[in-house]
Amino acid sequence: MADAIIDIVIPVWNRPNETRNCLVNLINNTPNARFVMFDSGSERETEKLLQDFADGLDERALLMREDSNIGFVRAVNRGLERSEAPYLALVRNTTQVSSGWLEPLLAFASAHPEAGILLPCLTPEQARYLGPIEVANASFDAMVVTRRLFDQIGGFDEGLDGGLWCLRDYTRRACAKGFFTHRVPGPVVAHQQEVLLGSERRRQENLQRTLAVFQGRWGEGRSYLIHVPKDVELDLLGQKLELLRQGARHGDSYTILLSAALYKAARQAGFRLLHEHIRLAALPRLAGNAGRRRVFERLMAETPGTVPVAAIDGIAFPWSDAYLTFTELCERIRLACP
Repeated sequence: MADAIIDIVIPVWNRPNETRNCLVNLINNTPNARFVMFDSGSERETEKLLQDFADGLDERALLMREDSNIGFVRAVNRGLERSEAPYLALVRNTTQVSSGWLEPLLAFASAHPEAGILLPCLTPEQARYLGPIEVANASFDAMVVTRRLFDQIGGFDEGLDGGLWCLRDYTRRACAKGFFTHRVPGPVVAHQQEVLLGSERRRQENLQRTLAVFQGRWGEGRSYLIHVPKDVELDLLGQKLELLRQGARHGDSYTILLSAALYKAARQAGFRLLHEHIRLAALPRLAGNAGRRRVFERLMAETPGTVPVAAIDGIAFPWSDAYLTFTELCERIRLACP
């Protein structure tokens, strides 16, 4: 289909009822799309179902088939390799889209050339965000990749776990080429939990091997708790958060401890939408030093190994003698983000 705006890859291995529902909703709610269905050796009922859809869609469909289950990620890559459109999508066959699911993603990508991976909202909680937010992970349930990104980094690493770390590796590879991952507000895309195959022991062995590969490739992220004095100007805070976003893109997590007034101003300025790994936290307005220390201790306990940071050089961190200056943190980010 030469005029398709997007090629949607749907890997399939059995589950005919879910597959039918997935395809019906995609076809009804995604005009100007071509559907690349990859059948990994499904049983006869699913095989016939896919053939019927392909026959009905004619040039809007490409049906690919293997005689055996070649694995989810390999099926994804085989489908993506046959894509031709300006945008590529991946949708799991247990996912159900609704009207208007795709338009916000494509509009955001068109307005932001640096956005290489676009995600719809998969839960009601995600849909409550008032704007797009940069995120660290993609999702095999539903995602869109721009042609510009795919032409530079290709498909997913088939040697990884086929789940979280495979997706995280993909977003890091995208980031290394200057493309970022965003979740964009819009209709919630319904999805089911993935059915885990194989024994628990084998899955754990695969996970440990994947972690070793990922950390060897990208290193290990760190967690930081940054205290910002109450009289810091909002513009200066924004500049510092933009520096932290570089670290968040490379695996670090930051909790920003703010006075109640500065916290409110930062939220109104949209700073909570910079990156999912940059979290704003408010100190209680009326609590004394002991109460604020308890907030600090609670946040430190959430992630063992969290490092305190003083946001303004020359002003000590109030509740810990051991801390980094902001300049020292920036040097860490610089070394980790060539």
